[in-house]
Amino acid sequence: MTFTIHASHRRLAAALAAIALVSPLAACGSSSAADSADTTGDGTTVRVAYLSTANYLTTSKDDDFMKEALRPDTVEFKGPFNPTDAFTAVTSGAADATSTGTGHFIDLIAEGQPWVAFALEYYSGDSQGIVAAPDSGIESLEDLYGKKVAITTKGATGDYIVHQAFAHAGLDASKVEEVELSASNLNAAFTSGQVDAVATFDQNLAAAMVVPGAKLLVDGTQYDSLNVSIHMVSKQFAEQHPDLVRKMYQALVEESDKAQKDPSVITDAYREFGASDDLVEQIAEFDVPVIRPIDADGLAMLEQQARQYVDFGFIDSAPDLKDSVIDCSE
Repeated sequence: MTFTIHASHRRLAAALAAIALVSPLAACGSSSAADSADTTGDGTTVRVAYLSTANYLTTSKDDDFMKEALRPDTVEFKGPFNPTDAFTAVTSGAADATSTGTGHFIDLIAEGQPWVAFALEYYSGDSQGIVAAPDSGIESLEDLYGKKVAITTKGATGDYIVHQAFAHAGLDASKVEEVELSASNLNAAFTSGQVDAVATFDQNLAAAMVVPGAKLLVDGTQYDSLNVSIHMVSKQFAEQHPDLVRKMYQALVEESDKAQKDPSVITDAYREFGASDDLVEQIAEFDVPVIRPIDADGLAMLEQQARQYVDFGFIDSAPDLKDSVIDCSE
């Protein structure tokens, strides 16, 4: 499941680019200068800025996997945050870890921001897509030419959904009028007829799908989406505490394994966030994600999506991602 918001980060880019952060990051368990500097076990508290969406970094706050994995160090969950505030919490030094979508992570690295990703939360793509509004008369992607499609922010997940879905169908995304709306206003605009469709993901997609008369036009399984969730820490934290990053990855794997056996791990989190029964029922139909490492295959997928971002005009050139990821499978 994915969640990305691009707003405000270009304003932060200049300041963040000035932060001097050195040493390439290799495998989590590697023997490096960063490992020798790791202060694991000295009472470090890992501060997690969790989001109001049920990814595994969020749901792990209700289980003991993270707490047990990090012993004798500790974990503190702060939130729930909307994505922009979560990113600000980490970049300001108030938190160490958070989550986003792979596309937004690529955008952040392209801007020169100091983040390191350590886990992919992979899923089929059925929890992202484009939904036509009730009574819009829209039956296909091509029917959206000249119509208004709501997204959160240019360059973020909704924008990616539009461009990738249209490119895969051999259609021209520039013929659609994308309307940027905050996540909180997305559903209201959709149900009131202010927009003709919405391109979104996770609970916002489910909310659109359960509106009577709405029509799902396409989901990520149909346009080969590469956009999945990704978990990341500040680069400074990754360099100072590589062993803690490895332990966080292991805890996410355990959380993922639990959800495969009992998907209520996810739906219970949405109930806690106030989701209605209809919404939870739709969310329960989505694919249950699995945690994967950012190994050679994971990095190749990110690099392929980065090339898509260049093709779509979201970024000028694909960033070198090698020093901004950690392979925790070793």
